[in-house]
Amino acid sequence: MSDRTDASYVGTANLQFARALVDTLHSAGVAAAFVCPGSRSTPLALAVAERSGLPHGVHVDERSAAFQALGYAKAAGRPVVLLCTSGTAGANFLPAVAEACHSRVPLIVLTADRPPELRAWGAPQTMEQRTLYAGFTRWSEEAPCPAGRGTEIPYARSLARRAVAEAMGPVPGPVHLNLPFREPLLPASLQPAAAGQPPDESAVPGWASTLDDGGALASEIGRATRGVLVIGPDQWDPSLGAAVASFASKLGWPVIADPASGLRAWDAPAGTLIHGADLLLRSPTAAAALGPDLIVRFGGPPTSRAINDWIARHASAQVWLVDPAGGYRDPQHRGNRSYRAGPRQFCALAASVAGTPGADALAWRSRWERADRAARSAAAAAIAAETRFLTPHLAGALWAGLPAGAALYVANSMAIRDVDAYAGPRRAPLRVLANRGVNGIDGLVSSALGAAAALGVPTVLWCGDLALLHDVAGLLAGRMQEANLTIVVGNDDGGGIFEYLPAASTLPRPVFERMFAVPHGLDLCGLARGLGWEAVRTDSAPGFAAALGRALQGSRHLIEVPVDRALNTAFHLAIQAAVGAVLDGEFAA
Repeated sequence: MSDRTDASYVGTANLQFARALVDTLHSAGVAAAFVCPGSRSTPLALAVAERSGLPHGVHVDERSAAFQALGYAKAAGRPVVLLCTSGTAGANFLPAVAEACHSRVPLIVLTADRPPELRAWGAPQTMEQRTLYAGFTRWSEEAPCPAGRGTEIPYARSLARRAVAEAMGPVPGPVHLNLPFREPLLPASLQPAAAGQPPDESAVPGWASTLDDGGALASEIGRATRGVLVIGPDQWDPSLGAAVASFASKLGWPVIADPASGLRAWDAPAGTLIHGADLLLRSPTAAAALGPDLIVRFGGPPTSRAINDWIARHASAQVWLVDPAGGYRDPQHRGNRSYRAGPRQFCALAASVAGTPGADALAWRSRWERADRAARSAAAAAIAAETRFLTPHLAGALWAGLPAGAALYVANSMAIRDVDAYAGPRRAPLRVLANRGVNGIDGLVSSALGAAAALGVPTVLWCGDLALLHDVAGLLAGRMQEANLTIVVGNDDGGGIFEYLPAASTLPRPVFERMFAVPHGLDLCGLARGLGWEAVRTDSAPGFAAALGRALQGSRHLIEVPVDRALNTAFHLAIQAAVGAVLDGEFAA
């Protein structure tokens, strides 16, 4: 649904958001709600009143309401919702919130608020509410105003689940959600609320469950005939591979591993890893045909947009998040369940109680394997047919050319995406690192310097020209510290990733080049030499292989690979077209 701010829709969006939030708070284990009357909180108050089975009380005094909620939550051992309107109403909750913090009582405080454009401009009943309980909450968050983008309901449900989880532990306490609403607060006519889910008693400790009941877990996993294990970026665990292999073999699941997961360059049992997931899931035909019923995800969100879009596309599939810190790395708000556990622990438990994969599961994995082979073969043929040395060739040359035990630090934007798309099976171990927390291109030379110093093995940083220029100080640091690092820089004279975004086709080309691509025209080899690095420029596969071999002997090296940005963009699109054509035939057969 498109973004709407007209009066005919705003009230509906407000009520839909409020209903989804309250319904999920209830189903996630909230024991009761205490409501203080007011105007701005109308959508939330109505949602509480409508929610069958949720005990609620009404108070004219916010201080008294807050302490009654405190007492209820303390006695019940479950979170209680406390709701008020905007202005000083929420300030009267503070004494009870402070008490809940120090006595570890789970409260979920909902303060309705005026929209941002009215704050700090003298609007009545408006004050700074976001920091009302600073220092006393386990977690606090402000939601955006509901605006009809189609994302409010999944976001509201994720917000509610996290609020319950944060309020319940591991150290229980208050959570604050500040919720602004624009007028009209309600639609002109009310439609009945859909039936909500009953309270889930198992969710009382928060939606991040532990693995106490292995039998129940195994039973649920066993009912999935189209399961997929997705391993996103995370801290490297050298022992995770064996646990994943056992899990996959016992259940018959395909495994998709992000380059920054540490499991792409691993001697995996045949058929375990789907190396071409990014390529094959860009095909609408393949993405539709490979519809899962259960996805278990370790680590952060995958780098690949195609994989993330595939997860979002199959809304009926269950998505379980396995994370020792709780399942909050979920920007799609797709998680149905979270396990507060380590991936090895989860794999070991599931494998220990799983039986032999059935025929349906084996056929499911075989379908993924065939699609993977078809996608990678089509991509390899397209790459081999192109005589110019472009970044897909560079990705393959690095992946195949680094020795066993080496380390590859991959920059964000296009480098990590090219590794994801074009790095095939590799038996020799390779440590892959990337800054996939906030995904920036700053500080990458310095990050690679630190990794090289810590690991003491041949280390290569692959980055683009803008990433290198963002951290010229890292080149100076490398000279001062006598570093042992090779930098491979694909120089397309600007921000190549912007060529794949809407701005490239909608803006006048001069505006796009000046504001987004930002060509610099710099001699990167000259820059590196001036800062004490050996540097060479090459534009062919043999030349690159020779330069990489020399650089890996030691010291500080920079290898610049000039790349025509327009040709490189067109080549990526041509590879995907070739892959798509093959997959259309594969799934039509």
